[in-house]
Amino acid sequence: MLGRVVNEKKDGRLERGKARRELLLDAAVTVIAESGAGLLTHRAVAAQAGVSLASVTYHFPGIAELRQSAFDHAGSRIGLAFRALVEAHHETPGSLPELAGNYALTLTGESRQDTVAVFAMILASSHDESLRPVIRELDGHLADLLENYVGDHATALILSSSIQGLILTHLATGTGPDELRTSVTTLVRRFAS
Repeated sequence: MLGRVVNEKKDGRLERGKARRELLLDAAVTVIAESGAGLLTHRAVAAQAGVSLASVTYHFPGIAELRQSAFDHAGSRIGLAFRALVEAHHETPGSLPELAGNYALTLTGESRQDTVAVFAMILASSHDESLRPVIRELDGHLADLLENYVGDHATALILSSSIQGLILTHLATGTGPDELRTSVTTLVRRFAS
């Protein structure tokens, strides 16, 4: 077995497998963002990624695994980017309202597909309980980042959910970016007072 692992590392199969999995997850997020969670299938991901159906089913044998992995993939990218932003400014906690407002614009702009996919999967979890642990984990991570700012975890969860509501409303109604930034900034500022 050890010889096999060494050979995989030397000839690049392990890295190619990771790259293929990443490609498939990116394709799954695109399918969800463009068509909704209900239209996520192995075939749709294969078509979006430009690979064979067998490649998708090799990496994700069941649709439940594909859905959970896609949700986790999009949610992780959103969460990691926000964590990096908050940690980079941890010495200036007073800047969090503006950071959150600007990050909301990032979520509805350059990270729009991840954001729409996460919201689609949150809605899908109302019918698919297997997605709920991933949602709770994502909410928990976001609340952890906000807890120091608002004082306790329960309040941080409320703030996180409220920010998500503002972003979802923006995506659904197409309000202007300045309105979204102002709403999120004002909300975060009020939670701190």
